[in-house]
Amino acid sequence: MGRQRVPRATEVRARYVAALVSAALVGAGPVGASGLAVPPTAEPTAHGTVTAAAVPRDECGPLIRKPNGRTWSCTFADNFGGNALNRSKWITQRTAETGFRTERTCYRDSPENIAVARGKLVLTTRKGPWVNCRFRLRWLRTRFTGGMIGTRGKFSQTYGRFEVRAKFPAATEAGLHGGFWMYPVNHTYGGWPASGEIDVAEWWSYDPTLVLPSLHFNARDPEVDSGWDCRVTDSAAFHTYTVVWRPAVIRFFIDGSLCFARTPTPDSPQRRPQPFDHPFSMILNMGASTSGLSWRTEFPAALVVDYAKAWR
Repeated sequence: MGRQRVPRATEVRARYVAALVSAALVGAGPVGASGLAVPPTAEPTAHGTVTAAAVPRDECGPLIRKPNGRTWSCTFADNFGGNALNRSKWITQRTAETGFRTERTCYRDSPENIAVARGKLVLTTRKGPWVNCRFRLRWLRTRFTGGMIGTRGKFSQTYGRFEVRAKFPAATEAGLHGGFWMYPVNHTYGGWPASGEIDVAEWWSYDPTLVLPSLHFNARDPEVDSGWDCRVTDSAAFHTYTVVWRPAVIRFFIDGSLCFARTPTPDSPQRRPQPFDHPFSMILNMGASTSGLSWRTEFPAALVVDYAKAWR
């Protein structure tokens, strides 16, 4: 074969940085307008090859630059290791306790609906025998159960960067609903929607390529306060869903590409950035939707999450 040419240090560095950016685009997290991983440094060795210094990291992984050149600081990270949900970071949201349901879905703290395995969180909605699910002061009789977890009481934050890497069910029929969203810790400005809600990635199986970000508040206009252009080719493949929440504007990204940005304008007496100026927690859920639900709807169906992270 002859003698192989030893690459120069600059060549190896360029290849390394290109590989780093490519990996971030594919699965390590979004890049581009939402931030870039801080590149490593490279040093020549006595033999003309290059050893790359460790990429600066924190609990969330490789550091990500803000547009001003500073780096985001990790405030929450769960890569779903082990074989059980980390209860120091998450609470299970049971309909019987919270009163929250998605149409006919009863959310339960059951291994059938909430599981961690092989480094992934699996939230599953199922159709089974009829169950009586306590709903506030009443009972909800349903055949549909689901999984919901949140960080309320464990972690919350005002402003920052929030992200999950996740995939939705490979569904072909309507009747399924899940997502990644954020909800205020306290109803500072009154009951929903007066205190706000940030939907980062909301998904329905009747339109499976749409992974919808939305802002909910008094004076919401569905036409302009939701990101109707936020679509993916295959929602059953892993994608990163990110929100960068700032006082002036809230931006949403899929795989590092900006798909929606909005500065909400609330009704008086609220003034911007209200109601998006107080701590929100993160929520993940997978359930059944009565929109198009039929005997053809495919159960069980799972939202699979690779990680959930937040930065300040």
